[in-house]
Amino acid sequence: MAATNRLSPDLLAAEALQHLPNGPLVVALGGGADSAVAAWVVSKRSDARGVFVRHGLIGSAELEQAALELGHAVGIDVTVVDALVEPGPSLEDRARRARWQAIDRQLADGETVVTGHTRDDQAETVLMNLLRGSGNTGIAGMLRSRPGVVRPLLEYSRADLRTLAEKLALPFVDDPSNADPAYLRNRIRLDLLPLLESEYRPGIRSVLARAGSLAAADDHVVEDLAAGIPVLDDGSAVLIPSAALVTVHRSVASRAIRTALRRLLDPYAGSASDVDAVLRVAQRRTDTVTLANALLATREGPYVAIVPNHDEPPEAEGIAVPSSIDFAGTAITFESVDGGSMTRRSTLLVDPTVLGGDAVVRCSNEGDRIEIEGGSKGVRTVLSEHEIPVRLRSTWPVVVSGGRIAVVVGIRVAPWARPRASQAIAITRERGRS
Repeated sequence: MAATNRLSPDLLAAEALQHLPNGPLVVALGGGADSAVAAWVVSKRSDARGVFVRHGLIGSAELEQAALELGHAVGIDVTVVDALVEPGPSLEDRARRARWQAIDRQLADGETVVTGHTRDDQAETVLMNLLRGSGNTGIAGMLRSRPGVVRPLLEYSRADLRTLAEKLALPFVDDPSNADPAYLRNRIRLDLLPLLESEYRPGIRSVLARAGSLAAADDHVVEDLAAGIPVLDDGSAVLIPSAALVTVHRSVASRAIRTALRRLLDPYAGSASDVDAVLRVAQRRTDTVTLANALLATREGPYVAIVPNHDEPPEAEGIAVPSSIDFAGTAITFESVDGGSMTRRSTLLVDPTVLGGDAVVRCSNEGDRIEIEGGSKGVRTVLSEHEIPVRLRSTWPVVVSGGRIAVVVGIRVAPWARPRASQAIAITRERGRS
């Protein structure tokens, strides 16, 4: 690890530049000493610029001014972007999320974000996640690099970089929010880490950073193994093969489940109890369980399906020709065609008279029946025969005309509703699982 007594501008620049990828760089400026040194390093590249995110919080004006002065001092252009922090709990988390979203929105293709995170930031992150009960991913802390982001100063202490910023006369100010004990990170920084260092383990920051690196190495192995488990998205649910979840190590299965949950809850990846519940379904210990955040995990053939559990069924809609209706996550189009024309599998042809008058699209109901040759059949039975998942049957669209089921969209047309002349109406289910 770098130490203050051997740190020099030339040494730091040489070491940090080795971690920077080829291509244009965007340094994330916060107005403080750490990002000031990061900007000084990237300014040695001709393809670098800076970005400051204006939150409008206490001290924002002073931090913005320092960032602009820094850009002038090191010779890089600085863009200021606004990102208001949404109301809610954990201001620190909301501000961080808003900051990254703002930076991502204005990045050009191929640009890599450079941050000024330090060894102290890493130690705080590892300890904070440990206190929260995080697994290896949290304890691993921050990666030196990930796609689109690099942290070239992660081995240096905050004190090292502050000393260097002063030596180089770089403009910076201290963020007043860093002294607010309302934030867990600040309490760890100002109270817990100094206590641990003085009373229990000198050099605890280096120890925590090293522990994070070891956890990261293990985490990469689990991540690679979990990537081999397919997580499918059919538009209304996320599906994971049950057999894959029950035949791999629990840590790998848990990672795959969290990947699935993150698709529905981004950036949240569910709780340990959510993971346990999904595994119970995969192990056939139960058919359906309710998860947090209004989700449901249910057995669906060879899959565990994770679905939202709060959607209200859509209201019936009148039909116009031509038109397109977005109904329960499925686009249904209606258009006049030649009755003898070839159609796609998801397209059904009906007589134009069927869609006159009171014809509507609505959800299928229990007890609905569609006429077939020589009788009738329950719509839910038709859906089951076509292997439509149970979770989709209550919102599967049907066309009703004159009080009779004319069409189970994408599947069947009643004999009386079929075209009787050269012209027809094509009803096409554009997307969704069929």
